[in-house]
Amino acid sequence: MPGPARPDDLFALLSGDPCAGELVVQYQPVVATADAEPLGAEALVRWRRPDGEVVMPDAFVRTAEASGLGTSLDEAVLRRAAQQVLAWDATGIRVHRVGVNLGRSSVLSPDLPRVVERACADAGIGPDRLMLEVVEHEELELTCAVLDRLQALVDDGVTLAVDDFGAGYAGAGLLQALPVGVLKADRVLLPCSSRPAARTAPRPGAVLAGVVALAAAAGAEVTAEGAETPEHLALLRDLGVPHAQGWLFAPSLDPDALTDHWRAWAARRATTRCATAQRAAVRDAAQVPAPSA
Repeated sequence: MPGPARPDDLFALLSGDPCAGELVVQYQPVVATADAEPLGAEALVRWRRPDGEVVMPDAFVRTAEASGLGTSLDEAVLRRAAQQVLAWDATGIRVHRVGVNLGRSSVLSPDLPRVVERACADAGIGPDRLMLEVVEHEELELTCAVLDRLQALVDDGVTLAVDDFGAGYAGAGLLQALPVGVLKADRVLLPCSSRPAARTAPRPGAVLAGVVALAAAAGAEVTAEGAETPEHLALLRDLGVPHAQGWLFAPSLDPDALTDHWRAWAARRATTRCATAQRAAVRDAAQVPAPSA
């Protein structure tokens, strides 16, 4: 288990010092719950140290925020993700939208619109291909200036999402203040047999149903995080949740692996359509009346 990240190591990492290792960005597909069609992806950062050890974000993202490196880390991931969208386009894979997490310092930064504009321009993609996910581990100070900047990004085509909704500070108050297009329901809202609950607690899925209704009232679509079982998928379909991500569909993947995942789904769909057409042809042929003698 890696120890806590040190600010000096993170500074070296973000400065491109090879002795500090490298940032690795993986992508978890976001799919349609109706048929598991991959539509978008969430960018998830890791730190690969020189010895090959991979450090998960929980072990270094908060240190980056606390040491004043949060905006630099977020910009590095944003630029990498924007460039990857264009790379996928070149292979014929249409990732409609890629989500990038923003920490507190990035959300509050006066430079955020410029950073996003420059990342899109340098990569050669439109802002509509980006979703900025507000991750709130502590309460945000949403001043008028902050809200104006976020609104300007949305007006330019960027989608704004509230991440981990239902956990921590990511609550209904944000929906009243932010121009939210997507509400990402936290995994804790999905039923889990290993999570204890009191005898008279709400039935499994009841709170999630309320969140879906809340999102509809706020004009936001819902993506469910942490879908891991067929029962989760059945519940999401019953509640009308259009999009989901989780291990049921795919883990976080390297860019090439995500390309393979996309193509594998397309191949399965083509096979299914071909089989359906063949069955229909056989059925129609069987219904043609035999010629009279």
